[in-house]
Amino acid sequence: MTQIKIKEDTKEGKALLAFIRTLPFVEIIAEDSDTKISTDEFLSDFKESLKEVKNKKAKPLKDLFSDQ
Repeated sequence: MTQIKIKEDTKEGKALLAFIRTLPFVEIIAEDSDTKISTDEFLSDFKESLKEVKNKKAKPLKDLFSDQ
């Protein structure tokens, strides 16, 4: 899978998107800007995950990758 960002507000971008949509092997997935989280939310979630690892409620990443 390849991800490409195209500015849709330009004439060239609109033309390229119109062409790409005609290709049978291309799936257009619109990006939702509402799904982005703030830095404070990210840091809060990250700190919470570190607490869970410390309290043995979750495995650290190094253990998750070494099991495979």
